[in-house]
Amino acid sequence: MLLKRGGHGWPVAVVAVLALVSSLFVVEAPTGATPSPINATNSQISSLEVRAQALAEEITNDQNKVDADSEAYDEYTVLVGEDQLKLKAIGRELKSTRKHLVAVRIRAENAAIEAYETGDGYDSQVGGMLNSSVNDAQSAAVYSDVVVHSLTATVDELHVVTNELAAERAAQARTTAAAAASQLSADRARSSAEVATASVEAALSQVKGQLYALTLKREQEIAAARAAAILAAQRRAAARAAAALRAEQQREARLAQERAAQQAKNASKNASVATASIGVSGGGAYLGGQWPFGPGTGPDQPGFGSTLVPAGTNPQGLEAVSAAESYLGVPYVWGGASRQGVDCSGLAMLVWQAAGVDLLHGATVQDQESTPVNLLDIEPGDLLFYHFPDDGPLPITHVAIYIGSGPYGTNTIIQAAEVGTNVAYYPMYWDGFVSAGRP
Repeated sequence: MLLKRGGHGWPVAVVAVLALVSSLFVVEAPTGATPSPINATNSQISSLEVRAQALAEEITNDQNKVDADSEAYDEYTVLVGEDQLKLKAIGRELKSTRKHLVAVRIRAENAAIEAYETGDGYDSQVGGMLNSSVNDAQSAAVYSDVVVHSLTATVDELHVVTNELAAERAAQARTTAAAAASQLSADRARSSAEVATASVEAALSQVKGQLYALTLKREQEIAAARAAAILAAQRRAAARAAAALRAEQQREARLAQERAAQQAKNASKNASVATASIGVSGGGAYLGGQWPFGPGTGPDQPGFGSTLVPAGTNPQGLEAVSAAESYLGVPYVWGGASRQGVDCSGLAMLVWQAAGVDLLHGATVQDQESTPVNLLDIEPGDLLFYHFPDDGPLPITHVAIYIGSGPYGTNTIIQAAEVGTNVAYYPMYWDGFVSAGRP
C-alpha cells in the first residue's frame, strides 16, 4: 500500500526563478565591438547561469528523493501500525488461551485427585454430569475415563495453540521491529535529502545573488561604453566642425584679401575722379549733378527724400526679395556670405545669386555691376548704395535691398547694417544715399 505525500513544488519554482533571472538580466551591449570588460562580465554571467542550472537539477533530484523517502516512511509507518495491532491481537488471544489452559489444568488436577482419594467420588461426579440414562457405576467409570482423557487432550491442544501463538507473536514482533527499522531508515534518508536540498538551495540563492550583482555590473559597463562612444562621436563631430570653421575662416579671409585688393584697385582707378569733385552732397561727391556710377547723386535725383512707390515688378527682383527675407535674423559678420553670418554686400550677392544673377562681393563693385535706376522707376529687389562720412576713399561703402512692402510700407528695405546687428527690415533712410541700381 502506497500513501502519496503532497510535494512542495520546488523544481517548478526553481525553473521559474531561472527563467526570470534569464529574462531580466539580458542586456544588449552597444553596436559594434564589445569592450573587453563587458566580455569578461558576460563570461562570468554565462558560467554562473550554467552553475544555477546544475543546482536547479540537483534540487530537483534531491526533492524527488525526499518525496520517495517520505512515501516509504509513510508506508512503513502504516505497516508498523498494522503489525502492532496484529501483535496486540495475538497477545490477547495468547492471554485468553493461557487462562483457558490454566482452568482446564486445574479441573483435570482436581478430578484426578478426587478420583484417587475416593474411588467413586470422581465417578459419581462424572455420572452426575452425564445424562440420566447412564446409571450404572461401570458406565460412570467409563465416562470418567473419557472425561479425563478429554481433559488431557484439551490440555495438550491448548499447549500446542499456546506454542503456536507464542511463535506467531515472536514472528510478528520481528516483523514489527523490521518495519520500525525501515521506517527509521526512511525517515533518516528523508531528513538527509532535505538537508541536501536546503544546502543546494542556499548555493543557488548565492549564485542568483552573484548573477544579479554581475548583471548590474554589466549594465554599468555597457552604459559607460555607450557614454564613451557618444563622447567620442561628439569629439569627432566637434573636430569636424572646428576644421570646417577653420576652412570657412580661411576662405573668408582669402575672399576678404581679394576684395581688399579689388577695392584698392578700383580706388586707385577712380582717385582722379574723386579729387576732381567740386562739392559733397549726402556724403557722396558729384560733378555737375552727374555721379559717375549712377544717374544722379543724393538730393539731385528725382524722388529723393520722398515716399517711394514701386514702378513695377521685376520677376528676378521678387526672387531676390524672397531670398533676402529668408536671411532675416542672420547676424552681421564682416566679410560673411553664408547662413552663419553676412555683411551688406555678402547679403546682396547671395539674394541675387538665388535669383540667377552673379555679383561680386563688394558694395562698390556691385554698384558698377548694376544698371542705374531712377528712384521714380525703382522696383522690389533693386539695390540702394550709400557712402557715409569717414568711410574712406571708396565711393560706395554700403548697400541695402529695396523691398517695396513690409512693416514700413513702400519705403521698407532689408539690410545687414553693422557689427552687432542681425539682418532685419528697416525704413528707407536718405542720409548717405548715393544711388539705386538693378543687377
